[in-house]
Amino acid sequence: MTTVLTTPSEHLMTLTLNRPDRLNAVSETMYESLIEQLALADSAPEIRAVVITGAGRAFCVGADMKAHSSGARDRSERERYLLLAQRVCEQIQIMNTPVVAAVNGYALGAGAEIAVSADFLVVASDARMGFPEVGLGTFVGGGVTHRLPRLVGLRRATELLLLGERFSGADAHAWGLAYLAVDGDSVVAAARALATTVATKAPLSVGRMKEALRRTDSLEAALESEPRQILALMDTQDWAEGVAAFTERRAPRFEGK
Repeated sequence: MTTVLTTPSEHLMTLTLNRPDRLNAVSETMYESLIEQLALADSAPEIRAVVITGAGRAFCVGADMKAHSSGARDRSERERYLLLAQRVCEQIQIMNTPVVAAVNGYALGAGAEIAVSADFLVVASDARMGFPEVGLGTFVGGGVTHRLPRLVGLRRATELLLLGERFSGADAHAWGLAYLAVDGDSVVAAARALATTVATKAPLSVGRMKEALRRTDSLEAALESEPRQILALMDTQDWAEGVAAFTERRAPRFEGK
């Protein structure tokens, strides 16, 4: 079975985690496929946004505990598995192309890490999310210890990571972790609508904005960086197109050049 289904549509790429019989629990094969497909999407000029969702009743329940409990992996294999997990979340966070996570059902552990890594999170109101790692004697990954406090604040992040309690999609929206909470049947459609909107923006500007939001941790760094970003973009065709479209009162047609 293909562990990640790929569905291109105009300027969008939808990646569907596809182990519904295991509630999309992650595996090395799934991680490898995600890394490959995310990199391909980011290198394709025609793809302006990516949507990640899960097949069946869940987004992703995290680690396949059945596989872990089998004791089949030696230490080097465990390390490889963990590095793949880190690379997936890193790729989502550092790629220029914006990523929307469409969370249906459960998003736990590694599944929550993937969801939090996305630039936008669209959730089912009754989705169940959580970071259960400390209750299992393990630890979070995907840069969550850095990213989650920036998204919801240190106090809320401490509660979520140390208590490990599950929370709903409605909670995620109320806390500002999710962009939108909708009925379960509408999650993918709502995520694709949001991705379509993001895809109309200037891709060079979007990529630079993602990088700035990820790297800038101080006012001084932001004030120093922003004029350089603006000057660099003023030399692009997209900047000229944006100015022309504004003057002519029409929608811009950005080409990422």
